[in-house]
Amino acid sequence: MAWGGSLNKKGSDHIRILREADKVIGFLERIRSELQSDEQVHISKTIEIITSYISKISEGKE
Repeated sequence: MAWGGSLNKKGSDHIRILREADKVIGFLERIRSELQSDEQVHISKTIEIITSYISKISEGKE
């Protein structure tokens, strides 16, 4: 993250995607405890997929 400066379009988009993913993962983690165990497994897998995708784009592989 740039301190005291501005990000270019690519950097701004990356930060926006990270914030959106963080919100989605937070939501999924909150509802996971209210679901049945088989549904919790699906939510956990979804969180793993999102986390993996974010890691890939952070490394520049996407």
